[in-house]
Formats: sequence, C-alpha cells, structure tokens
Amino acid sequence: MLNKTKKLLTIFIVFYYVLVLSGCGNTLSFFKNKEPEQLSNLAASSILVDASEIRSQTIQIINNAKRAIFIQLSALDDPEILDLLVDKSQDGVEIRILLDQWQRENSATVKYLKNQNISVQYYPAQKGQYQRVRYMVIDYQVGIFFGIDWTKKGFSSHSLAIKLTGDTAWTMAKSFDKDWTYTTTLSLALPEKIELPEDNITFTVNAGVKQQILRQINSATSTIKVGVEQLSYPETVDALIEAKVRGCEIRLLLSPSCAVATPNTIEKFKQAQIEIRYFSHPDKLPISLNIGVFDDKTIIMTSSSWTYPSFIINHEGSLTIPSPSAVEKINNIFELEWKNGTAP
Repeated sequence: MLNKTKKLLTIFIVFYYVLVLSGCGNTLSFFKNKEPEQLSNLAASSILVDASEIRSQTIQIINNAKRAIFIQLSALDDPEILDLLVDKSQDGVEIRILLDQWQRENSATVKYLKNQNISVQYYPAQKGQYQRVRYMVIDYQVGIFFGIDWTKKGFSSHSLAIKLTGDTAWTMAKSFDKDWTYTTTLSLALPEKIELPEDNITFTVNAGVKQQILRQINSATSTIKVGVEQLSYPETVDALIEAKVRGCEIRLLLSPSCAVATPNTIEKFKQAQIEIRYFSHPDKLPISLNIGVFDDKTIIMTSSSWTYPSFIINHEGSLTIPSPSAVEKINNIFELEWKNGTAP
C-alpha cells in the first residue's frame, strides 16, 4: 500500500512539472500565491465632513479652475456658488452642469445660468426617475464626490464628501461626458488622455452601485458598519442577515424615519440580532450620508439610500475605496455617531 502511494505521488509531481514546463501552469492556479489586494492611497484629509468644510473646499476648487468645470447634482441654488460659476465662465472656463428636473429650486437656477450663457441641462429622466449622481470635476483632474446637494437644505445636514486627485477624477469626467451626450446629443471635447496617478478607487453608476454593495457584504468576514438614511432593498437586507449568520459583527446607523417608513425591515434586523441605532446629532442636523465600512478595510459611499428606487430606478453613483487611512477616519466618525445614536 505504501509503494502504491509513493508511485501516485511521483506521477503527480511529474505531471505537475510537465504542465509548468509546457506553459500550462495556469491550469493549477491553487499553487499560485494569492494576488495582493490593491489598496488606495486616499488620504484621510480627502474626506470632508459637514457643510462648512464641504462648502469651503468646493468654493476653493472652483476658484482654482483654469479649463473646465463639470457639475452633476440633484439640486443647486447656493447664491455664492452660482455667482462664482458665472465669474469663472466669464474668465473663459468651460462650464457644464446637469441637474434633476423634478427639484423645484432648479427652475430659477437654470433660468439664471442660461441668462448668463452657461450650459446647464436637466438630466433626462425616465418615468419616476430622479437624478441623484452628485459630483464635480475640475480641469479633468480634481473631483469631489458629494453626499449632499448645493442647497440650503444640503448644507444644513450631516454629510460627507470625498476629494479625488487620482485617476478616478478622470473617470468621472468621462462619465460626465457620457451623461452630457445622452442629455444633449453633443459630446464634450475631452482631451484624449489625462495622466493621473492610479488611486485604486472604483467609481460606478446605476446598477453598479448595488453590485458593489452586495459584493462587499457577501465577502465580508468580520465586521460591517453601515450609516445610511434608509435601508430597505430586500436583496441587501437578506445579504446583511446572511452575513450576520456566518459570524459578522454588524451595526446599522439609520435615520429615525426608518421606524415609520420601513418597520418590517427594522423588525427583520432585530430578529436577526443585528444592532441598530437611530442617528441623533447634537446640533439636530439630519443625516445625509450613505456609507458602509467592510472588514475595516473598504469604504463604499453612495449618493443615496440603499433602497429599491436607488438601486433600480434612479440615476445614482458610488465610490468604493480600499484605503486604511480613510477607513480609520470614517470609523472615528461612525463611533462618535454610534455613541450619540438611540436604540429603536
């Protein structure tokens, strides 16, 4: 029996080396070392917190624009920013803006900007669809991804924004070009290529948002922390419960409105023994951030809540960021909010 085992082992070793020498080593992938995870170099300082920092950074970046400003928001009516955009346009900076046609404040904004010869359009909505993608790209190489609109309401809420200076800013510029072409049938004259450092951040829109979230939930092995306004999409709810069953520690920080809007979902989480707290800000600010942290390694920030309209109907966006320094800052913010939160 021992001789038979040795013979089989010898045959296996010979077979393996024949495959390697013949260039067929890829067929035995289990012999390979696992590819190292590609981390993002996004700095903690790139995460902007709350209205004062977000608004001041937005104004500063617009002031620095030399060639082009692309803006995609749901709503815009901040008077100072609007006047600044007019000034930059008069200085020769190309400005293109896409807004949601269903937001009441946009009517006066569009009229004002068009009277100043600034190109602003409503993103073409399908029936029941809202435009919820929120970002700005300056000179094709600096971007900010927002969790709020540039309105009085937006700048009066608790939210985050993420400043981007790597190749994701260029990716967003190209995405804007697609949306602008879809809206106006006129493509923008983008440069053929912009050389920016690789930042290993994934920007995606529409169906990709749900896919990114589910991929992170389903692959999580230890912890999941989620802070969102609403969380009710069935597939996401079930994935979180399954993650809890396989041993993940899960904490959900939600808007108090979930108690009324989605009581059945809240009850499902309670039955699964998933920890829940309702957001409560010391200054009474409403929650306007939608973010998840997975295994203390990766962040996903989305433009809206994790609901059916967000994942299936609306025009939405997200960033997926595997950055240790960014995770540390988000974790510090989350822990403070968790401490201030109230149990359902």
